[in-house]
Amino acid sequence: MMPQFKLLFKMPSVQWDKIAKGVFIFSIGLFKKVFIADSFAKWANNGFRIVEKGEFLNFFESWVTSLSYTFQLYFDFSGYCDMAIGLGLLFGILLPINFSSPYKAHNITDFWRKWHITLGRFLKDYLYIPLGGNRGSKLLTFRNLFFVAFLSGVWHGAGFGFIIWGALQGIAMCLHRAYGYVLESLNLAQSAFLQSRFYKVFCWFMTFNFLNITWVFFRAENLQGALNLLQGMFGIVWVELPHKARHIPRLLENLDGRNETLFFLVFAFMICLCAKNSIDGLQDFRASWKNVVFAGFLLFVSVATLSITPYVEFIYFNF
Repeated sequence: MMPQFKLLFKMPSVQWDKIAKGVFIFSIGLFKKVFIADSFAKWANNGFRIVEKGEFLNFFESWVTSLSYTFQLYFDFSGYCDMAIGLGLLFGILLPINFSSPYKAHNITDFWRKWHITLGRFLKDYLYIPLGGNRGSKLLTFRNLFFVAFLSGVWHGAGFGFIIWGALQGIAMCLHRAYGYVLESLNLAQSAFLQSRFYKVFCWFMTFNFLNITWVFFRAENLQGALNLLQGMFGIVWVELPHKARHIPRLLENLDGRNETLFFLVFAFMICLCAKNSIDGLQDFRASWKNVVFAGFLLFVSVATLSITPYVEFIYFNF
């Protein structure tokens, strides 16, 4: 940061190229936060509010609750970072990238290289490497991996949910590293099957669902609420479905869900898996009428949404 501040005083007072990029990425971030994340917040909050009181949701409500929070957290935090980068560019300062399409990850290690990159870099440089990193025995490497992941959970808060979330991340990191060791020992790391599309899709499916499940502990304000939601997700408890359950509003009535709920879930999946990363879009940015119209449309929709919906704070303001 400091070298950029020094250079700032030697440059022209107005850098139009950076201002254009700043407005572009800021509009994307604001749209992510206001239109997407805050839409999911309603369904996620309604669902968690019910299970935290000791009650249960039906199978469909449980999965919609967990997925709503999974996407709310991503678009809230990702939008927040895009907005910060955009504001920095307005003043000629380039902030570090913090997200790189983490929900496209095929394993937990890849996920943590893409999610909250600045925190991961800090923990790697000031904790993982000083502990020895992977320079010692395999057992010490497992210890270091678990310790760093566990502390990342405690960093978010001292509640049992954060502790369990950190421990689960640590266990997953160790299991993935052990799996890699096994493949190396059997000379299977470059096998045709491991390079196949089926295997990659399977790995993505397992990784995404692991994250979706562990976010439940991250979000729930009490442990009982997390367990109640997980029981509903896996059908351990039976909650009778309402009459006329063929209609989505009936299936999701406890969440105040509507037909648009399904639309937002599909929309979020498409953005996370198919859309170009916003940072990549920023790097390829060229001032044009197309980008002006695109940024203007996102800003208009965001401001219009802000005017008709209640305020929802950024999740990471809590940390």
